[in-house]
Amino acid sequence: MSTHPLRDAVAAIATPLADALGIALWGIEIIDGGRTVLRVYVDVKPGMPAPEAAAPETAAPDGEATEDIAPERVTIDQCARLSRQLGLALDVEDVVRDAYVLEVSSPGLERPFFEIAQIAPYVGRTIELTLAVPHPEWPGRRKFRADIVRVEGDTLTFLPDTAPRPDEDPAPISVAWDDVKKAHLIHIFPDTTRPQPGGKSGQRKKAQPKKPARGGAPHDDTTD
Repeated sequence: MSTHPLRDAVAAIATPLADALGIALWGIEIIDGGRTVLRVYVDVKPGMPAPEAAAPETAAPDGEATEDIAPERVTIDQCARLSRQLGLALDVEDVVRDAYVLEVSSPGLERPFFEIAQIAPYVGRTIELTLAVPHPEWPGRRKFRADIVRVEGDTLTFLPDTAPRPDEDPAPISVAWDDVKKAHLIHIFPDTTRPQPGGKSGQRKKAQPKKPARGGAPHDDTTD
């Protein structure tokens, strides 16, 4: 996956700021256009409990309930605080010369991947990825929906949901991570359309995207 000079500069500033807030930088997306958009993703630090495995509340010495010290997930407050601090730091360092928009949020259910090591815990899950150039076995095709088979070093192996030709079965493909332009997780929602006990059919709901925290920009004399 290619690097971007601006991404590296923003990451150098964002990493220690996120660390001070008890969270970790997951990755940065840069969208160039009329106004540059910096999307900063932060997540719980490695080793922290996942939401479904988080420890229950513990009782304080005085009998009051307190939350476990380790955060279950990145909070809106953490994103907002990082957005303010990062926006100020970017202005002081004059990292972005033109007007820009800064967005800080968690990676979400369909998280983008910025390093191959981030994919390893999701082996067996479904992803969507785009290659920098078409794969030799798939003339003209760069985009795939596939299941992650394995991660070995800098090589990603995945099983596409289709085959190059109709008379063939899908076969695993191995590519170097440098040949991947972008990749993100596909969240498969449980099928709730089947009849439920009592004869009622469930409804399948689509997750609503969270509005990212914005801060530090746009930098054309406007405020958040």
